[in-house]
Amino acid sequence: ESLIPSGDNLNDYVRGEAFLNESESKPNVIFVHGWRMKGFDRVKKIFHNSIMNNLGWNMYYYTLPYHLERQPEASLYSGEFMVSANINRTVESTRQAIVDLRTLIQWIKNNKQGPVIIIGVSLGGFISNLVATLESEIDALVSIFYSNRLSYSIWNTIPGKYIRQDLESHGVNYNDLVKYWESTEPNQAVPKMNKDNILLISAKHDQYVHIQDADLLWESWGKPTRYVYNCGHAGIVLKRKKIAKDTISFLQNKLKR
Repeated sequence: ESLIPSGDNLNDYVRGEAFLNESESKPNVIFVHGWRMKGFDRVKKIFHNSIMNNLGWNMYYYTLPYHLERQPEASLYSGEFMVSANINRTVESTRQAIVDLRTLIQWIKNNKQGPVIIIGVSLGGFISNLVATLESEIDALVSIFYSNRLSYSIWNTIPGKYIRQDLESHGVNYNDLVKYWESTEPNQAVPKMNKDNILLISAKHDQYVHIQDADLLWESWGKPTRYVYNCGHAGIVLKRKKIAKDTISFLQNKLKR
């Protein structure tokens, strides 16, 4: 049960999938999916087989608020209520996502011996980055095609077009939105975890997450390890072998396992 209730029964139970190894000392990987994803398939296609078959690490697929099984009956699509023109609910769902994830991290720390790794994709990268600014118990973070400022993404990119129209029709301008959502920006703080164990992956031609927004986080965090791919947001699908290889190589190097 979520520690940050929204009042919607479906959303207020945190759900997901776990694949556990019998060894207590194996690394524990939490995957955080992207906005509007209908399932864990895209994330699984990148990582599942290589981690399950080759490494045998524990894997946890965490469901973001208002997505998948947490989608309210009134919601037209997975994630509609998480990022929207409802300014306060967007902030509260971000807060709920962070608290839910930190609860899972603490459970793993209390019940397993292996290190905790967070891998976030797109909106999942944004949430993972925020968690890293608050949680010192993360041993490694990989953030893939992450957004940094929700206000910037909604105002300037393709996925936010209709939300922007909705906001403008209710008299909200860009400067207003920046002020309202500033507290959700990962670049406003530095990670509490070891910066050397952070890998950021961005796409040079991303039309969903502009490279200048991704740059802002990288620079404000003191330029941790970063790869910039020569692709767009579709690299989640088209570059999945490279993403998996780069991510696993980085993690094995850092964890020395």
